[in-house]
Amino acid sequence: MDFFLIFTIFICAGALIGSGLSFYAEYTKLEALESYFSENKVVCDNKRFWGRNTHIDRFHRMCLINQLLAMPKTHIKRGEVTEAELAAIPLSLKRWALWPYSFGAIWFCASIIWSIWYHW
Repeated sequence: MDFFLIFTIFICAGALIGSGLSFYAEYTKLEALESYFSENKVVCDNKRFWGRNTHIDRFHRMCLINQLLAMPKTHIKRGEVTEAELAAIPLSLKRWALWPYSFGAIWFCASIIWSIWYHW
């Protein structure tokens, strides 16, 4: 079997797995994450703007929390979040917020490699 075909199968499977992880995190973990930021002005304003429960709204609300958790020092310096708010979130919940999007970034890079390889 050709290595390109195996790589293609992994890319397609990765898309399904990444989408499933993202949907699961957005629909089951988002409310728990937002409860830790109930007093945060940035998160509350974002939730007010993206307030409906459509997929795109949940995606944007989850992206904001992902940014706050992925680069905490930057957002603490800007005054968007406090260390106490970030420390209150359990580690397992932080992982559910960060891992699906990290997996998506890796999948995106692999898709670019696949595209270059396909046209070669």
